[in-house]
Amino acid sequence: MTMRWKKRFAVILAVVMAFLTMPAVTARAEGEGAVWSHPGNGWHYLQGTDIKVRIADDVISIEGTGALPDADYWKLYERPWHTSSATHLRIASTITSIGAYSFYKCSNIKSIEMYTSTFIENKNAFEGIAYCPVFRIADAELQTRMYGTIPYTSLDSIQAFAQSNSMGASYILNDKKRAEMFQNSTNPTISNVYWASDKNAPWSDVASNGNGNKATNICRLSPSTPDYSLKVSAQRLYPGLACYEVYGVFIEDYTFATTFNLCVEKDNKALYQTDKELEYVLTIPAEYRSAQRSFRLLGIGSGEVYIYDDLDSVTETITFRTDKPTTAYALVYK
Repeated sequence: MTMRWKKRFAVILAVVMAFLTMPAVTARAEGEGAVWSHPGNGWHYLQGTDIKVRIADDVISIEGTGALPDADYWKLYERPWHTSSATHLRIASTITSIGAYSFYKCSNIKSIEMYTSTFIENKNAFEGIAYCPVFRIADAELQTRMYGTIPYTSLDSIQAFAQSNSMGASYILNDKKRAEMFQNSTNPTISNVYWASDKNAPWSDVASNGNGNKATNICRLSPSTPDYSLKVSAQRLYPGLACYEVYGVFIEDYTFATTFNLCVEKDNKALYQTDKELEYVLTIPAEYRSAQRSFRLLGIGSGEVYIYDDLDSVTETITFRTDKPTTAYALVYK
C-alpha cells in the first residue's frame, strides 16, 4: 500500500458519524433552559445573562454580550420574536454566537445585520427566513476556536453557513478584498457576495446581479491508473465541526490548510471502495502552494483515519493512492 498509514480511532469517528447523521430537529440542551422576561416597551431579557432583545419599528435588535442559545425545536413559540412581523434583524458585534433554530421559520426576516465576530452555530439558525434575504456582514475582530492546533474562526462559521444555504441569500461585506476572500473560500464559490461600495450590491434587487456558484475541476484520476468508467469530482467545503476534532488528533506537527470532499461515482452511484487502489491528483489551492512545503491528506474512513503523503514533486498538486476515495479530507503541510 502506498498510503503512509492508517489509524483506528473509533470513539471520535463515532462522534463524527453521529454529527453527520444528526436529525435536523435535534437541538443542544442549553437552548431548552432559555427563559425570557418581558417588562414591556418591546424589550425582552434572557434570564441569567445581559442579553436583551427589542422588537420595535420593524426591527428585531439583539444586544448585550455572550451567546444567543439554541432554541428548543419543540418550543419555538417561546422565542420573543416568534410571532413578530419585523423584516429587519440586527445582531450586535458583542453577541458571540447564534444558536440553532434561533430564527428558524421566521419567514418575515429579509434583512440581517451582523458582524464577522459572531459564530453561526448551525445552518438551521436562519433556515426558513424570507427568500433572497440580504446579510450585511460588517467587520469586527474575529473569534477563534481551536480544535487541537486547528483554528476555526467566527468568519469560517459564517462562510460554512453561506456555502450550504439554498434560499438565494446575498452577502455584503465591508470591502472588496474581504468579499473576494469570502466568496472564494469554497469550491463551488459562494453565491451572491458583494462589497458595500459595489454598485451591484443588491440592497433591494438580488436577482438582477447574481454572482458566484462557479466550480472548477480540482481532482482527477492520475494517468498512471486510468479508469474511464469512473467519474471523479471534488469540492472545497467546510465539513462538520466533529471532523475538525478528528483532524486535530491526527495532524501531528503539520499545519492545517483546508478541507475537501471527494466523490468517485460509477453508474451515478458513489463508490466508497474500489476494487484496487487508484491514484488521484488533487489541486492545491494557490494560497498554500510552496516548493518548500511537504503536503499530506487526512481522510476520514469508517472507523479509521487514513494518512496519505504526497507522491509527486509538483508544487501545484498532491498525488495519493487509495481504494477508499469517497470521503472528507483535510490538506495539511509543513
